[in-house]
Amino acid sequence: MKIKSALKAAAVAATLIFSGASHAADTITYNSTAVGIIWDGGHMLNPGDMFGEQTVPVYTLGNTTLGADILAFCIQPTVTQGPDTVYTQHSGVVLADLFPADVGIDRAARIHSLFEQNYASLSTGTDLQKIQKRVSFQIALWDLVADDGSLTNTHGLQYVNGASYAQVEYDGDLVDLDLSMAQGMLTNSETVVSTNSYAYTKFTGVSGGHESQMLLSVSAVPEADTWAMMVVGLGLVGFMGRRRQSDESEKFAV
Repeated sequence: MKIKSALKAAAVAATLIFSGASHAADTITYNSTAVGIIWDGGHMLNPGDMFGEQTVPVYTLGNTTLGADILAFCIQPTVTQGPDTVYTQHSGVVLADLFPADVGIDRAARIHSLFEQNYASLSTGTDLQKIQKRVSFQIALWDLVADDGSLTNTHGLQYVNGASYAQVEYDGDLVDLDLSMAQGMLTNSETVVSTNSYAYTKFTGVSGGHESQMLLSVSAVPEADTWAMMVVGLGLVGFMGRRRQSDESEKFAV
């Protein structure tokens, strides 16, 4: 196991690398909201890395149409996140188009279940718990978009074994992360979920003329009764407008 000082140095370096932001007022900004590291496991970006060190960043985005500081997750773990990436927003994403079914795994269905089951909880709890859940969610999402949907299969790109362990950066230090949290999310995602609580938006990135990591975010879909209330409200506004117009017409006709 690496000594603690080496781990701290790696975590701080990872934070600096993955928290770069685009600061122009009219461009989408991105910042790191959580950073984790998996040690001695399968490496998705550099499969030949003898140390198996995998950095796991989670982002917040600004200047989008979805609101301020929205959570965003990498869906291209085999692509490098370039410096000063310029992101473009693409709304109305269909998961089945973005993640075609593969042999032995229905990627779109399981990613849908992953979000439906876990996304709301990623912003609850203490600051440390939020970081741990967000990093675990990103690890699970990576396995669903680019691997076999299980952390325990050592034949995949991303896997863990008896020597593997993970940590997250918190308050300038490193805190252990139980990888069973990510595996639990993966296992639960096998259950088909029929609800559709979120609309999906992807963000394609370009850095120095080259492709940078694509990100995925979601926004809440209004429930049916909310839409009904909106329709009724618009109907009342229209009715009152027509009534006022009618009253004014009668007034001038007298």
